[in-house]
Amino acid sequence: MSSCGQVSIETMEMDEEAYTLDGAVDRHGQPAVRARTGTWASGILLLVNQGLATLAFFGVGVNLVLFLTRVLDQDNAAAANNVSKWLGTVYVFSLLGAFLSDSYWGRYKTCAIFQAIFVVGLVLLSVSSSVFLLKPRGCGDKQTPCGSHSTFHIIFFYLSVYLVALGNGGYQPNIATFGADQFDEEHPTEGHAKVAFFCYFYLALNLGSLFSNTVLGYFEDQGMWALGFWASTASAFLALVLILIGATLSRGFAKYWLLQRENGKLR
Repeated sequence: MSSCGQVSIETMEMDEEAYTLDGAVDRHGQPAVRARTGTWASGILLLVNQGLATLAFFGVGVNLVLFLTRVLDQDNAAAANNVSKWLGTVYVFSLLGAFLSDSYWGRYKTCAIFQAIFVVGLVLLSVSSSVFLLKPRGCGDKQTPCGSHSTFHIIFFYLSVYLVALGNGGYQPNIATFGADQFDEEHPTEGHAKVAFFCYFYLALNLGSLFSNTVLGYFEDQGMWALGFWASTASAFLALVLILIGATLSRGFAKYWLLQRENGKLR
């Protein structure tokens, strides 16, 4: 009898070590196995994802006022007002993303869907600029004004930039917490790693912003708008690929798993 009891205790200890302790689940909704999911394997992918996505967003936003004045021939007040409205919608869409994540989709699915929308918006913006708006070729710098634009071209442009706002706003409130989900705070080693992750997360955010404000900002200031927008598109696409690749490695969080474990229904 004591031998059976000892085996049972050892089995329970192995289960506790095999699975995370904080209620995390894998992409199939099953309890996350510590050795095969999360930690820095997925955390690094999310850090690079954040850096690339930030680069892509600020590659558009940092010089958008300049684009509106030079390419669409708006005055400074109108351009600044339009950009303020655009930035405001980013924060409104953040509420939408947070609601969908908490109530329906979960963090991973929300991040993936809104990043896909982000990429679509950037593709449309790049096409709109290079095909419709930057006419004659090379306009939009300090010397060469652009020609007039049709209503369709203007609508197409605003549709694309607001898709960018929707995509970026929807995933931003979820990516940091999704990254935190990759580390079990009840495990001593992973708990310390979670603290480090947030430090690296904001480092990645600032590096992406720095690159877009310097390198991409320089090219756009010289009138190479299409190059800047397509570079942002490529960066966002690579970020999306990384988050899709990381699906098999990632952990999520589900309260029902924590309740199952507490009620002795661990599978």
